[in-house]
Amino acid sequence: MEISVKAGRAALLSIVMLVLLAAPAQAAVTHGVLATAKPWHYWISIVLAASFLGLLFMMIVGYIVRVVMLKYGIKVGRKST
Repeated sequence: MEISVKAGRAALLSIVMLVLLAAPAQAAVTHGVLATAKPWHYWISIVLAASFLGLLFMMIVGYIVRVVMLKYGIKVGRKST
């Protein structure tokens, strides 16, 4: 018997596990340490956040173009000659 897990459930489970397992680490960090420490590699967080937002935007646009517009019969792309 094969166990199948839907992608949405797997994603939700991974997010919940990440939050639950990261909570003790967050509680151990004092607020003064993060405010004063600024390591040389702090800029990578900006790059990663911007990349994540760009990827999220592209996935939403791709879903709209491939699924929603097709559902309502809206054609986009190259015109046939």
